[in-house]
Amino acid sequence: DLDHGHPADRPTDLDYGRYVRLATEYREAGYDDRTAPHRFAVEDPSFNALLAVSELALAAMSRELGRPGERHTERAAALTRALVDRLWDAEAGLFRVRDLHTGTHVDERSVSGLVPLLVPHLPEDVVRSLHATLTGPHFRAPATRLVPSYDLTGPAFDPTRYWRGPAWFNTAWLIERGLRTHGLRQDAEVLRADFLARAGDSGFAEYVDPGTGAARGTRHFSWTAALTLDLLSPGPAADHPTGSDPTGHDLTEAQS
Repeated sequence: DLDHGHPADRPTDLDYGRYVRLATEYREAGYDDRTAPHRFAVEDPSFNALLAVSELALAAMSRELGRPGERHTERAAALTRALVDRLWDAEAGLFRVRDLHTGTHVDERSVSGLVPLLVPHLPEDVVRSLHATLTGPHFRAPATRLVPSYDLTGPAFDPTRYWRGPAWFNTAWLIERGLRTHGLRQDAEVLRADFLARAGDSGFAEYVDPGTGAARGTRHFSWTAALTLDLLSPGPAADHPTGSDPTGHDLTEAQS
């Protein structure tokens, strides 16, 4: 990893040591979830949001193949309910990571808590709160208007170090789609324009400093280039009305 990016842009040696320990413990347990120690075990909002949307994509694929997709839409609806019931923090206005050992929310604000905006049929008050948080002091970077990976006002914020502050193009792309999913077209257009401007100016960097737009991490990053092409291409990624998923499937019946 350090061969492709400056050490100041990457996790610290202590962080890398923790990652290696987690991987080693899992390997020593034979990759068996029933016996692995799992001292670090959390429920992550972005992971579960992407899982829900993936179920909707599978439903759309099933219909294209002439097969029933209800199993996937029902699972997406169940995941959405669990996401809101278990991970939503109304006071903070975003989704939280949940510690499986304590059953409590982790008291940190990160972009992971905004990615569920991608999920259709969230409660209206949740969408309003997410939008307010996205455009508020914790995540609004006026100079670039991209979305930092970590709370701008948080004590651990670092504008250059990996997921502690830099704005990533992949999460911006997900949030842009989420804004369109819920009919927030104007905000989506602003984010799209800034995404394209910063991607070009940074040489398609892996991520950028949210305050200055300076390139960080690797340059000529393939997913940044691929997502730029997606945003430049007209087609299925156009606006999605509230009440339908990004594949255009109405979820009202599955959610009821």
